[in-house]
Amino acid sequence: MTLIYVTKYNTVTMSQLIKDFIFDMIRQLFGWSKPRVGEIIVTPYTKQKMKEYGLDIATLEDVFRHGEGKKHKIVQRYANSIVGLYYKTVKQTRFQAESRYIITTCWKRKR
Repeated sequence: MTLIYVTKYNTVTMSQLIKDFIFDMIRQLFGWSKPRVGEIIVTPYTKQKMKEYGLDIATLEDVFRHGEGKKHKIVQRYANSIVGLYYKTVKQTRFQAESRYIITTCWKRKR
């Protein structure tokens, strides 16, 4: 009975592993990326810049999750504007389940 359970359990895990591997290959071939996950923290300076440029937190979250970026800079192109932000990573403690990011500044430019 235990052998059947272990075999069945490992088969399900192995098939899920293969499925994830294939989806990752397809994502990499077509340039698709997974959305960034984690908690976003906005600084007072960023809130000030958001008011200046007329941005809201939902837009910054969309840029953070789906924008293209290198190192600590992310940019998202929209139909008539470009929105970008800089962020820092907060060190995780043992008891935190997800990563935390501090958005240090943001901007918006016309295309």
